[in-house]
Amino acid sequence: MAAPARRLQLTLALLKPDAVAHPLVCEAVHAAILRHRFLIVRAKEVRCGAEQSRRFYREHAGRFFYQRLVEFMASGPMWAYILAHENAVPLWRSLMGPTKVFRARHSDPDSIRGAYGLTDTRNTTHGSDSPASASREIAFFFPEFDEQRWYEQEEPRLRCGQLFHSTQERLLGAQPAQVQIQGSAGHHCCPCPQRCPEWICSGSCVSSHKSESCCPQCC
Repeated sequence: MAAPARRLQLTLALLKPDAVAHPLVCEAVHAAILRHRFLIVRAKEVRCGAEQSRRFYREHAGRFFYQRLVEFMASGPMWAYILAHENAVPLWRSLMGPTKVFRARHSDPDSIRGAYGLTDTRNTTHGSDSPASASREIAFFFPEFDEQRWYEQEEPRLRCGQLFHSTQERLLGAQPAQVQIQGSAGHHCCPCPQRCPEWICSGSCVSSHKSESCCPQCC
């Protein structure tokens, strides 16, 4: 008898302004997310003003890098993801690699930061450091997302592979009756959120949605 699937965990992931400024880096990070079989529960482009950035990083207030970090995070658009996986928090942090880019390049060159990070501030991605931080950070960027409801109603069915895609709400949800998977060989998920913001994936295309925002290679 196969072992029961482990409970899914949520984490928040950010593609920072330095990553979003380079579409090829966006593609590579998105491909890494799918390759490691994360479920992308929600995704959206965000812009933070200086005050929002201060609130998000308030735990670092007073440290020498705080103002530089705040200014950088407010310097351009980012992409925010809610990711689900059995061990989403530690797995995403492992995939990102060390915060310090010099260390990442030498100790974990295949990590996201090792491959694409520029400096300790411009290090491509952010990830929650604990389940408690994940809950707080998800609420910060996705205030409409009901985490408790997701764990009670969506997570058990997602864990069993029962998926549906809502293009209106941009979420990957649980289908109570049957799995609804659409698409064909000619339809796949755009790897770049800048070009095709309507996708939500679980490693293969859960649904194909053609819109004016999609790049022609996708749709």
